[in-house]
Amino acid sequence: MTFVIRKFDQAQTLGEKLKAMRREANFTLSEMEQKSKIRKAFIKAFEEGAYDQLPAPIYARNYLKTYVKILGGDVSYFLNQFEEERGTCDFVSSARLPRRRTRALQFLVASKFVKVGTLLLISFAVLGYVGVQLKAIAAPPDLLVYEPNDGVLTDHALITVTGHAEEGSQVLINGETVLLSTNGFFETQVALERGVNVITIESTKRYSRPAVEHRHVVLEQDRSISLAN
Repeated sequence: MTFVIRKFDQAQTLGEKLKAMRREANFTLSEMEQKSKIRKAFIKAFEEGAYDQLPAPIYARNYLKTYVKILGGDVSYFLNQFEEERGTCDFVSSARLPRRRTRALQFLVASKFVKVGTLLLISFAVLGYVGVQLKAIAAPPDLLVYEPNDGVLTDHALITVTGHAEEGSQVLINGETVLLSTNGFFETQVALERGVNVITIESTKRYSRPAVEHRHVVLEQDRSISLAN
């Protein structure tokens, strides 16, 4: 291979030198693509210094060797300049970067922010949903006590306690389990002692806090006993 010795302006970039050599050889981009079997996009990338648009370095070097050999240039000279420019292109100020590369970087950064923002929104939504579900699970079950009223007076030693509890819950009255009907109603009798009696009605469900109601019932003393005393 005979190399043509050319004098280049040292301020010229690799791409400017390659373009000048191609034009001097009267090759269009399409003709150079056909002759070198290198894609036109890669040829333009070399000539415009858009190294980020080239394939992996090992392939880019081989393409450059082929390109320079066809134009009769010094392969070592151009490979050295390629390595110098490619090695420092990441440190070039943004003002000197090709616009397409700058836009690509901006797009990548924006895409990352969008992805992170989307993930955060999804995470907050999931956490919010889980929080609502946990709150619903931990909430005490519904409990209504129909009878007796709080503070009632009676002279009967037994009093009937009735009410309604949430389906699937367990009802305890003064610590004793009371069976629920299929509709959630319950009814039982509680023995009273003379004086003030506290009846505790408690409804519990798995993983939830208990619902508790208290009824104060006063069993009056028998008047005949009081008079005898």
